[in-house]
Amino acid sequence: MPRIARLLFVAMIAATPSVAEDWPAAAKMQMQGAGDRLTAATSTAERVSALREIEAIAAAHAEAPEARLTAALMSQKATMEAGPSVMLAALGELAASGQITDVGTYAGIAGPLLDSVAKMQEDGTLLPSMAIEVDDAIGKLNAIAAKAGLPSVADAISQATGDAKLGSAITDSLGRLAKLAKVARQSSDLAAMDEKATKEFLDNWIGMLPPGAGPAISGPAFVVFRDSLAWNNEMFGESTKALNLVADAIETGQFDHEAYNKIRDRLNDLSKGPWGSDTAKDFFKKLCKSIPIAGAWCDDAFKLAEELISGVDCDKVTCDCDNVGGGLMRAPLIVQCKIQEQDLIGQCNATKKVTGSCPADAKGPGASH
Repeated sequence: MPRIARLLFVAMIAATPSVAEDWPAAAKMQMQGAGDRLTAATSTAERVSALREIEAIAAAHAEAPEARLTAALMSQKATMEAGPSVMLAALGELAASGQITDVGTYAGIAGPLLDSVAKMQEDGTLLPSMAIEVDDAIGKLNAIAAKAGLPSVADAISQATGDAKLGSAITDSLGRLAKLAKVARQSSDLAAMDEKATKEFLDNWIGMLPPGAGPAISGPAFVVFRDSLAWNNEMFGESTKALNLVADAIETGQFDHEAYNKIRDRLNDLSKGPWGSDTAKDFFKKLCKSIPIAGAWCDDAFKLAEELISGVDCDKVTCDCDNVGGGLMRAPLIVQCKIQEQDLIGQCNATKKVTGSCPADAKGPGASH
């Protein structure tokens, strides 16, 4: 080969993107291991752990092909799967006790609620008008806690866990939330701010789509990410109601079962995710094929969407708690029934299987399991 030809050949090789080398071998192995754990997961907790692991690996290699998109997608999916169940578990604790009288109980309930709020906020989907509502709820909770001789929620978490970093992490999150709310309050047109935030969110997501994938799926992408934005803000709405429920329980010493039931039902609805159409299913199939590092597990990351779209329905899981008997013991038995019912529904939403059963002595005649 003539010298000039060799030089041109070397230059061409140097200029060719080496996609295969952009993901280090160790990162590929880590990603595959996390993907295998996602595929093998049999519970919401296991799925969320694997999704967060994939997110962290991708975030650690942000310059690699599709790393930002992978991290963002996994973060969203983990939040969507974990958020409702975490909030329901926390409110279930409150339903079981009926009141909050000590720091440990307070932190154990409010901590998971606010941690879910922080994770949703990190996904970049908090609209200004919703920031105001959540910020007001947090302010109300801290004010009522102070009157009851309880610390702020961030301080309560630090005291109850002995982990100063955990409390400060939530404090930092609340600071960012308050800043957003302050900006929103100073605006003369919240609708315009929300519209701007929505556009920025959609532009950011669609801008991360792999080269060549955009033109084919830009329409469905808009629908999918718009639905994602709507879902997150509905979850912020339920978070606001949940925080107010906790504040009212501290202030009055009583638990509002009617309000709890409405929040529980809506969170169960939201646990199914935001995507319920062939548009979403086709979008994720195409997207997974365009992210080489995702390999065989990408479909598993979105299996809930596909299974729900295909007609699997967990709405029929019930312990018929409203018809539990028991005389004087009826109220605590109903609480026990509803907590177990929620576990069964969460298991069904995560795995499409129900291996447990309703409590033998705390279920109604119409119980399905």
